[in-house]
Amino acid sequence: MIIIQTTVDEDKKAKELINLLVETNKIACGTFHEIQSSYKWKEKLVEEQEFEISMYTKESLMREVVDIITQRHPYQLPKITVLEPVYTLPEYDDWVKKQTS
Repeated sequence: MIIIQTTVDEDKKAKELINLLVETNKIACGTFHEIQSSYKWKEKLVEEQEFEISMYTKESLMREVVDIITQRHPYQLPKITVLEPVYTLPEYDDWVKKQTS
């Protein structure tokens, strides 16, 4: 199992992305929460509210999920990262595999 993370600017966009990927069996589930971000963009300091999304899927779907996120992402340069957990409860890992195709 892997976790793919990104950020978006509205909770509605987070829900839409998660729901699309769950409904098409590309992720088993997704979670999101509000965060406060600070970064430099085009030489300006930006401080804004964002929503960080974590999506749980099997490793073989990584490229496909990343491509879908990239195509639908509202940002010019989206943060997309992939994490491999050090440990996952085996039953949860099995569930993720069964939910995705």
